[in-house]
Amino acid sequence: MAPANEDADDPPASDGPPTSEPVETISVELVFYAPFRESVDRKSLAVSLPAGATLRDAVARVADDRPALDGELLDESGEIRTGVRALLNGGDRAKADTELADGDSVSFTTPIHGG
Repeated sequence: MAPANEDADDPPASDGPPTSEPVETISVELVFYAPFRESVDRKSLAVSLPAGATLRDAVARVADDRPALDGELLDESGEIRTGVRALLNGGDRAKADTELADGDSVSFTTPIHGG
């Protein structure tokens, strides 16, 4: 019989007790225009999120603290509501699954119709 592999039954090596490594966070600014500003009660909010967070995560964080905003920006499936414009850094339109980076700014507004 061949000798057993001594390492096969040993638990994986550990570098010691588990350590709590700091979680990388990002800070983003959410800017609200009418009618959303009334639900938030201010023009903008700074939100701290874990790195890799999406716009959906940022909206959920704000809605947790401001229930009046819940359902105004995202629909039941978690997507940006029809009639809501989310603009990333003042230009590109953002979707709910847009990954945010440290220092990003997202503005929420409604389309403006001229005539």
